[in-house]
Amino acid sequence: MGWWNEIFRRRAEDWVYSPLDPEQVPDNASHEQVATDSAYLSVFLRSMRVVHVRRGLSRFYGTVHSFTSLPHRSGDQARFNVVTTPGDLKDVDAAHLDRVIQMNQRLLGPVPYRGGDLEMEVGLFSIRSAELAAPFLAVLEKMSSIAGVSYVSAALPFAEPILDGVNLLTGGSDSSVLEIGLATTFTNVETGYFLVMGAPKGQVDVNNLRVDPEDYRLVDQDGKPVGDYPYMVLQVVASPTRDDWFSVPGLAEPYGVLQKDIRDGEVERAKQSLIVFKRAVLTCDDLLTEDAKNLIAKVENEVNSVMDALAVTRGAPRDRGKPRSIQNLEEIRLYS
Repeated sequence: MGWWNEIFRRRAEDWVYSPLDPEQVPDNASHEQVATDSAYLSVFLRSMRVVHVRRGLSRFYGTVHSFTSLPHRSGDQARFNVVTTPGDLKDVDAAHLDRVIQMNQRLLGPVPYRGGDLEMEVGLFSIRSAELAAPFLAVLEKMSSIAGVSYVSAALPFAEPILDGVNLLTGGSDSSVLEIGLATTFTNVETGYFLVMGAPKGQVDVNNLRVDPEDYRLVDQDGKPVGDYPYMVLQVVASPTRDDWFSVPGLAEPYGVLQKDIRDGEVERAKQSLIVFKRAVLTCDDLLTEDAKNLIAKVENEVNSVMDALAVTRGAPRDRGKPRSIQNLEEIRLYS
């Protein structure tokens, strides 16, 4: 699983990890199992608290690294990496540290859930301040930003380089660099809020805790902030739709060719372009099966309508205005 060595995993497993009930979290978000190929999955780091850092550091960079992996339709794993240093944790004085960081950092998604296990490793690492730290972190953040967490095809080429960079930066085998973290496998993926806290198991009653809807910080039953231990609040979200479907890599180019062929009145060429577009949609890693079928149906219907109109008006003078074509990809109402 992932890239963490066994020392990291054993340390994370010694901490408190628990799902939070609907009455403990904003909007009473419930835990519901996600069915295969039914939804786009997203994971957010909502907030975290930093109480202390490893000994020997006077100033440090607090860097969050997450590694998520889930089944890919090719039979392999789709892997996503996020590396980010919150502004409140850049070159921080370790002697004056006790704060809640509101993150709302997207760690994954939206990506189609194809079934199987969701593997996740997310942690806060303290990196010693040095001349090299800032530019190295900036490069890793830039790489993870380009790779993204929404599109499988964009993320895959960057998976290994980012992992190598994080390993070099953290020292890999130094267990003390991990301040708070989670290493787990969701065998039955479900939505809802989850808490990981750097406290010995059995020492904290999770049932007495709540997530503040204003800033996602952890509070007790009296509304007082929890300050004794570091923690992270995570949320898993599933949605049957994705708003950015038209930005999915690999769709715009073949659709543009189809649009141009129709505009130019190239009927036979447009038929072939439609086949190419349909193939691109059906083999797309970033669309649910039903969304792919729905998109093809809508495009095919419009193409046939325009082609019929072209057949009727073929031979008419070309000075009657711009030839009609199909609408732009982002204008298609996929969910209506």
